[in-house]
Amino acid sequence: MVDNQHIRFQRDLGDGLLLFLVERTGGPLQIRAADGSLRMPDRVWAVEAFAEGRLRQVPTLENLTSARRQAQQREYAPDQVAELDPRAALRRFVLEGLDRMGIHVLGDRALHLALCALWAAEPDKAAQFGKPNPRTVRRWLKERGTPGERTSRQMLSMSGRVARSRRLPPITLWLLQKAVLKYWSTPLSIADVYAWLASWIERINRWRTQSPHTWPPLDRPSIETLRQDIRRLECYETYAAKFGEKLAKKRFKANGKGLTAARFLQLGCMDHTLLDQIAVIDGEYMLPVGRPWLTVIIDVRTRCVVAFVLSYEPPSLFQALECIKRANQPKLHLHSRAPKFPVLSSIFGRFDEVVVDNGWEFSGKSFEDGMADVGTSVRWAPVASPTYKAIVERFFGTLNEILNKKAPGGVLKPELLREMGYDPTKDAVLTIAEIEDLIWEAITYYHIEEHSGIKRPPADLWRQDMEAYGIDVIGDDHQLDRMAGAMKFPCTLSRSGLEMFGLTFHEQYATGELLEDLISLQPIRGQRKGSATAQVKVKYNPANLGEVHVWNQRRNFYVTLPCTDETYSAGISLWHHQQLKAWAKQKGLEFSTQEDRLAARLKLVEMIQQSAPELRLRQRRAVARLLTAPKILKALKGNSATLAYAPSRHDGMAPVIPHDTLARHRIDGDTPPNRPPRASKPKGRQRPEQAKPRQHPTPKHSPADALTQKPWKGFKL
Repeated sequence: MVDNQHIRFQRDLGDGLLLFLVERTGGPLQIRAADGSLRMPDRVWAVEAFAEGRLRQVPTLENLTSARRQAQQREYAPDQVAELDPRAALRRFVLEGLDRMGIHVLGDRALHLALCALWAAEPDKAAQFGKPNPRTVRRWLKERGTPGERTSRQMLSMSGRVARSRRLPPITLWLLQKAVLKYWSTPLSIADVYAWLASWIERINRWRTQSPHTWPPLDRPSIETLRQDIRRLECYETYAAKFGEKLAKKRFKANGKGLTAARFLQLGCMDHTLLDQIAVIDGEYMLPVGRPWLTVIIDVRTRCVVAFVLSYEPPSLFQALECIKRANQPKLHLHSRAPKFPVLSSIFGRFDEVVVDNGWEFSGKSFEDGMADVGTSVRWAPVASPTYKAIVERFFGTLNEILNKKAPGGVLKPELLREMGYDPTKDAVLTIAEIEDLIWEAITYYHIEEHSGIKRPPADLWRQDMEAYGIDVIGDDHQLDRMAGAMKFPCTLSRSGLEMFGLTFHEQYATGELLEDLISLQPIRGQRKGSATAQVKVKYNPANLGEVHVWNQRRNFYVTLPCTDETYSAGISLWHHQQLKAWAKQKGLEFSTQEDRLAARLKLVEMIQQSAPELRLRQRRAVARLLTAPKILKALKGNSATLAYAPSRHDGMAPVIPHDTLARHRIDGDTPPNRPPRASKPKGRQRPEQAKPRQHPTPKHSPADALTQKPWKGFKL
């Protein structure tokens, strides 16, 4: 073979020229000379092609049996051959010894004398084996290579390693093939298909017994034979035909390289999961409110969990942005939890890029705009490809092994809980604070244990990169709160402030300065007579409507406007506010003044507290969001604190690099991203109503038609 082309050496033509025939065409092989012309190959070319690995000898397989031909085509290492077949060493010893003696195919007496001489010449080796029969040795000489080319794979016995010829009748093999195809093309199970096969064999046997020919009945193959034939045909095409393309790709398509990063905080991976605990937040009734959602962001390089958010709210923009904000803050409380590992409190910082899925909370413009202000780019994973974020998915599995199966609120079968004397809806009494504490314990253990992917503890690798690069952070947490929030654009700012969600946000001096800075940038058309207005971009925290942040396009920073109704809006979430408005509208209450809003809020809470014990489990998740204030409140008026960082010290504190946010330098800060929306799951098209077909009277069959019907003959599958 030369250059993957099968050729056959014919003869030496003299003067160094060689004749090779191309098996595909039957013509002579010609090679291209340096000047581009074609010429016959010579000995110099053959030596050079052999040295380069382009020309190699392929053993001939025409005279070999099917088993020996398959053995020649397979690749077995010598140690693997010795492990699979201990008698392979005997065959090599006998054949190589006979080749040295120059003995090839002889009679039984001559082979017997040659074997005796071989056993006498090398008694140490011969003592390990028994002397084979001369007829067996003659077969070895014919089938297991040629003198000088006795390879290890030809010494291996292929008994049980090749497909045997089927001993079933052709019609049974044909029915088996039909049954296999029926399994892969329908939702039927193996037992269902075997019942179908058995019924047809029984029908054929019944037909054979009634036939004038003396045909023997067919033996029914076992269900194991059918199962092996089904598994033998399993491949991507058959699996996709039975279970769908998505599961077939998940089963057969090879995974890619995966996410990689050259240093810590270069690439983060964020995702949500639903925990397996039933938590309780109401101390009076101990009502289970459902399974909480966990949002996690993990550093791809070190596998460290930089931040997490636990909430009963379904995945939302607030949880995603809150996770980014928590990742920017040191974990100082871990000093007391694990004093031997001070590096755990230094697992924080700003990511250069974050990988997320295509959920609405990630694909919306608010998340992308907030990340652009922070200086973090967003990478969306391919649609319906959970393996793309295998790092965070694997952590969820690890967390489930460490924590969820051992926690008292772990999910067990209801019948098992009742046998143990527990009520599944009452006795899982973990609060959300207790679950957070358990998660921190599990993450601490996860950080100091050796990770199978990086072959070292994640905290140790974080410490190494922290000392080499320092930690890039956003130094002003207040600025981060303003940038990382839900966005609303456009909103109208007037002398009375900003009106959103039925609430007014206004502060006299801040509103006046905003109007003076922005009025010259606004178009003349649309302005109110005698009153300045401006179209602005606003960011707000969905969990706290106490204030909003308005973008000053001229000065490139956010200005905070508090809600004028401080008593009502302090700590109230957007979801809670909307529920109060809807409830007040349903009850016919006014919802305009501060007193009316407070009265509506009090009546709703009292009604929920009276009716809570009778609510079903799936309704209690909404009850918890009403009865408890939002857990994460970062910028409440009068309770704000400035985050400061100490310089590097001998005890392991990392150098902190303050990061100047891009919000002040963006020239497009007043406009949201204008990219097309991310692809989502297509909605099913509704077919237009079609006119019903006209119904024709069904003709009645005459008795004559019934007499002309012939009985059914033959079989159809």
